[in-house]
Amino acid sequence: MQKKWYYYRVYGLNIKSDIEIKEFVEINNHDSIQVTICYSEIPDRIINKFREGNVCDINDNDIWFNIENIAVYHVKDGNLINYNPYENVDFYYLKTFIECTCLGFIMLQRNKIAIHGGTSVINYQAIIITGEKGAGKSSLTTALREKGYKFISDDIAPIEFGDSIEVNPGFPYQKLCYDTAKKMEYNPDEFFSFMSDSEIKYLIPVFNDFQSKDTELASIFEIVKGNVDTVIIEEVKSSDKLANIIKNIYRGEFIGILGGMKPEYFKKCLNIAQKVKMYKIIRPYKGFTVDDQIRLIEEKVFTRGKNEIIYKC
Repeated sequence: MQKKWYYYRVYGLNIKSDIEIKEFVEINNHDSIQVTICYSEIPDRIINKFREGNVCDINDNDIWFNIENIAVYHVKDGNLINYNPYENVDFYYLKTFIECTCLGFIMLQRNKIAIHGGTSVINYQAIIITGEKGAGKSSLTTALREKGYKFISDDIAPIEFGDSIEVNPGFPYQKLCYDTAKKMEYNPDEFFSFMSDSEIKYLIPVFNDFQSKDTELASIFEIVKGNVDTVIIEEVKSSDKLANIIKNIYRGEFIGILGGMKPEYFKKCLNIAQKVKMYKIIRPYKGFTVDDQIRLIEEKVFTRGKNEIIYKC
């Protein structure tokens, strides 16, 4: 029986897959495939490593990792993702690690920068909302979308370099934790739920708000919590800018294990730092301040070029 293949484009990559990933955007063009996703057996060498208690085997362009009760995954040469599922695996969990971690490794292997954060469109240009876990990235990108701004990606912002620096689109879904879903007045019971790293998340379809084309990157906003009474925004400059970009690389914690940052990759980070505005949004630890954050972001996006130091809201 001939194997059925599915064809998608996500994160700027043309993908051929032997499993259906309904969240991804389908394409009719079956040429120029850059990444193949397919089932594969596991070599004895890797099986023995996992039996010894290892959960991964990582080399520069050859990565194996084992997610207990889900699957063993193999990411190779920036163009191949193999999976071997456990018996009776929940299919959604199987593909979740392909959508996120595996494609994150693919981009690292391809020297393709991806920033950990959501992306929205304001004034016809992309802005990336980044920050540590729990900073409020999803709340802010959801509120921007609810206000009418287009949505490009949920958690991964892949960067494309050409005549301008652009963000490649992800797929038209947002993953929200319970608290964020409730704050944004969604009924969690109406949406598919799954266990993320440490909490339950809900998959929210956003087809009508999704921008499916590469969009020029204007600004990066990093959200942090601080001992402040009101939301503060300040521009990040000089070496701090480059450091913040590198700090917020998606799956950047693995760069050292993969042999360190390559010169080509570093130059791309430097290019972003030189050409893209970056701001830090400091919000109070307590309170729901999303409206204030949006107001300050809009000020920056719509008034670029004016003298700017620190604004409060």
